[in-house]
Amino acid sequence: MGKVIVKRDTPQQCFARLELNNGDQVMISVAEAEVKVTKMNWAGMLPGPTLWQSGSGAEIAQKFFDETKLPQRLIDAVIDRIIDCRSAGDIAARLSAKPDEVLSRYAAVLEKAADRAIRDVSEVAYPKDLIKSALRHHLKNVNKTDKKAIATLEAAYLSLSNFQSLTTEERDAVLIMEGSGDASAVERVRHGDVYGALRTRCQAERAALLDELHSLSRSR
Repeated sequence: MGKVIVKRDTPQQCFARLELNNGDQVMISVAEAEVKVTKMNWAGMLPGPTLWQSGSGAEIAQKFFDETKLPQRLIDAVIDRIIDCRSAGDIAARLSAKPDEVLSRYAAVLEKAADRAIRDVSEVAYPKDLIKSALRHHLKNVNKTDKKAIATLEAAYLSLSNFQSLTTEERDAVLIMEGSGDASAVERVRHGDVYGALRTRCQAERAALLDELHSLSRSR
């Protein structure tokens, strides 16, 4: 996770400078509903290339705001979206990603090893919030009479709960409990509590995602 070096959010100035995991520094500038993210050179003293710049207010709303969460200041929403990026290049790739691209890559992950219930979040190419944003975009624009498409998108939304940040112990538990059946009864007992707690975590997130879908359906 990166860190915020400095942030100003006043009527006169709205910007933040971040340092990412690999040492890259970036500047976020907000002015008149415009967002610009720039890579900084020379230990953050000189502006370098523009990593991303908003094209419209609608793009800003789609990219950074989640109507299922409490409202945020724009600068805080942008920070939250990119603070976990490893490098400036990762920021450019994330913010430039289009909803169709995000959804396509997520669909490919869902189709791969679909028999597994719990999977590591590292398997998805984009952060879960970005995937949720892409799914919400398609849910808003899908033909309302296409019940099959809506059901598919909603199922994909709920499936995000299956992707968790797993510890080594949790990863081992998933392999034992969801494996081909070769594990011994002793191994299953030994990993049962860890797996059970993980299942509870997934179920809690799934319930939260279902509430979000209900909110979205009322607004469509």
